[in-house]
Amino acid sequence: MNKLTAIIAYCIGACALSSYSAEVQAQNVFDISQDELLNTAHVGFKVVDLDTRQVLYAFNSDKHFVPASNTKLWTMYTTLQLCGDSIPGWSIASDAQTLYIEPNGDPTFLQREFKEQKLFDLLKSTDKTICFVLPSAKGFGRLGSGWSWGTWQSTGSPERSVMPIYGNLVRFYRNKGNKVTARPSYFNSSIQQPSVDIMSDYVTVLRAEHSNEFNVVKNTKGHRAVRPFTHLDNDSLVYLLLKDTLQNVKPDVRMQLVRKRPEGVKFRPFHTVPTDQLAGIMMKRSDNFYAEQMLLMSGKVKFGTFDEAKIRKYIQEDLLKDVWVRGKWVDGSGLSRGNLISPDEFVNLLQKIYNSKDFERVKKILPAGNEGTLEGYYKGYENNISAKTGGLTNHVSISGYLKTKSGKNLGFSFLVSNIVVNRAVYRKEMEKVVTRIIDNY
Repeated sequence: MNKLTAIIAYCIGACALSSYSAEVQAQNVFDISQDELLNTAHVGFKVVDLDTRQVLYAFNSDKHFVPASNTKLWTMYTTLQLCGDSIPGWSIASDAQTLYIEPNGDPTFLQREFKEQKLFDLLKSTDKTICFVLPSAKGFGRLGSGWSWGTWQSTGSPERSVMPIYGNLVRFYRNKGNKVTARPSYFNSSIQQPSVDIMSDYVTVLRAEHSNEFNVVKNTKGHRAVRPFTHLDNDSLVYLLLKDTLQNVKPDVRMQLVRKRPEGVKFRPFHTVPTDQLAGIMMKRSDNFYAEQMLLMSGKVKFGTFDEAKIRKYIQEDLLKDVWVRGKWVDGSGLSRGNLISPDEFVNLLQKIYNSKDFERVKKILPAGNEGTLEGYYKGYENNISAKTGGLTNHVSISGYLKTKSGKNLGFSFLVSNIVVNRAVYRKEMEKVVTRIIDNY
């Protein structure tokens, strides 16, 4: 071998070694296979380059996990596609004598964080008879499939309904004379008033499981004065609540209840709040009630009826047929352990959004670093991550978008199931993996 040939051979070998070293280094940035903590659980992890579609790392990415609130990514996408820029919260119509209103499941109605209440303002101002059209709720259950048995008492997951009002919650207040009152005031007659000795301490208000009977009991730790109400013992409760609320501000209001649209009356959408505003609140604080109602509302807008199974089937087999593989989706919020979705499917969705006109919109809706459910995490990486977290007992997850320090655009899904210690320990370990990728890839 002459000198020139030897030099060429050396250069080729050096380049190959350099390329190999870079490949190994990149692989180590993503590799979680030797992580001692993560190896104590079942883990799925996938990272893709969104611009080249190259899979950068996949670990159990085709396996299915309980995604918890990562499920809300599907609900968010569904709502953005079907509800447009503004929530069609109601359907309305009118003639010379009558204003017809039909609810579409909008969770913002008389919810105190939404100050503008366009529909209620219309109802207060009209001189017409208000005809309330009550849709059937047979297409969905009051609670989601597979929810915990104690959910009915939880303020984090009020009952789903065709017409949410006040967030489907009752708030209780202690007045003079140690009397407890409710808002909405409709429920005042349903409170079992406590004895004086009970009211000298902290109290909790409990609801009966199958009816709106409320009992005030002692609580040594603090007040608990908010509870969901139920529709179980009265399927026209939402009409009665609306009538009672209107009569408080307009005593001479005229109302009537019907259970199907009158023939010949042409309804039109009545828009309430910006879709992105509702979706942003839902995602940033991971609001289960908003998520459930958004999925139901999307189905009502698409098909004209409330049918939870039908809208999920449409999303999986039509709108997102190129995204789903074999996953199982059973509710809008992710409260159910019946949801089983793979990192592959989440990344497919993230890639689809990235390639659509909605990407920048979605980035603003998702929590950024140290924001919303990511508060306390990814500090200093506020501009590098937009993602949805999830957490149930024994399950933790995060899926979303990364902007690395070198300018790469990545999509990732990190699902961890069957953990046996505090979820926060795993969240910190997952944060360490994700920030390593942001810093070094």
